[in-house]
Amino acid sequence: MKSGLTIAHLSDPHLTSLRHITWRELLNKRILGYLSWRVKRRRSHSREVLARTLADLSGRQPDHLVISGDFTHLGTANECREAENWLNSAGAPDYISIVPGNHDRYINTDIADTTGRWRAWMQSDPGERDHAPGFPYLRVRGPVAIIGLTTAVPTPPFFASGRLGGEQLRRLGRLLETAAQRGLYRIVVLHHSPHSMSVRRGLSDADQLLSTLAGPGAELIIHGHGHRRMHAMLQAGARRIPVFGVPSASASYGNPAKSPGYNIYEVNQAPEGWRTRVRSLILDGETQQFEQTMDRELVIRGDT
Repeated sequence: MKSGLTIAHLSDPHLTSLRHITWRELLNKRILGYLSWRVKRRRSHSREVLARTLADLSGRQPDHLVISGDFTHLGTANECREAENWLNSAGAPDYISIVPGNHDRYINTDIADTTGRWRAWMQSDPGERDHAPGFPYLRVRGPVAIIGLTTAVPTPPFFASGRLGGEQLRRLGRLLETAAQRGLYRIVVLHHSPHSMSVRRGLSDADQLLSTLAGPGAELIIHGHGHRRMHAMLQAGARRIPVFGVPSASASYGNPAKSPGYNIYEVNQAPEGWRTRVRSLILDGETQQFEQTMDRELVIRGDT
């Protein structure tokens, strides 16, 4: 078994276009999102910036890539096909693990023709499929267990909140326990932050997630949604779990606080448990180069 693993993490690429959307697709909540896209969002995300982000990431040669949701703007079938084509060009399913975001499940639609097209990038490894299909999924890369969750649920107008649900949380608890018994470093991936946010944009069952994590624990939680670099410690019972969020990988806001970027996590076993080097790379508006803005090492005890 390889002793360590390097994982790149990006989020919220919003890589699709709405040029071919039909009026029938807008007879619901999507009309509000479409108007927002026409007025602002189509200039806030750039495929050119996303390509530059991927090129910089590729030059650092990570072992695996995790993308924590929001590939689309409105989750239409055409957008999900476009995102599927992009994923095929970005890397094979065994190299990329993804979860959907709230924009990918904007309304209640046929999953088979929307996010279901991405199933190859968000399903358990063949050897792990004794677990029930769907979410959470489990992928093992070297000493690391990647556990993907979905928080993407249709919401009312003006809401961008997420929810896990009781069944997914129960399965998460079991996966965390079995992964710990196997001596794996457990990374939990979701779109919404597990920390308290507004009712309109937050994870509605964050407290239930904390209760689930309090027993088996986890070594790392990563997310997107906020379009900003974030780092905090999550208190789950007696456990403290590091949490990292990343900016949008395609951001072109012109706002330094929301510059595009991504994180790299280098996981290595250590006598005391685990060592994780976390680096943040952010696109500098002047040099147009990705500059390292954070480099820190986490020491995670074996009983975390």
